[in-house]
Amino acid sequence: MGRWKGTGGYQITVRPEGPPIERDTTQCVHCMGHWAVEPGSGRTRGWCPRCGGPHCGAPACWTCVPFMKQIAQQEARARLGESLGLAR
Repeated sequence: MGRWKGTGGYQITVRPEGPPIERDTTQCVHCMGHWAVEPGSGRTRGWCPRCGGPHCGAPACWTCVPFMKQIAQQEARARLGESLGLAR
C-alpha cells in the first residue's frame, strides 16, 4: 500500500542520473485509466459516490457508467450486430 490513503498502487521509477522517484498511483473507476497521485497538481479529478472510488476527470468519466457495465453494453451491441448479420 502506498503512502497516500486510498491509493491503488505504487510506482518506483529508477533513473540512471539520480535517485529513484517513488509515487502513489490510483485508477479511475469508470475508464480504468491510471495516474500518479500528485496533490496540488491542479488537475481536476473526481470521486464517484455511486461507485465509491476516484475518477480521472475525463469528460466521459463525470457521468457514472461503471466499467463492467460499459463492457456489458459493448457485448450487447456486438451480439445485436451479429444477430443482424453485420460484420465488425
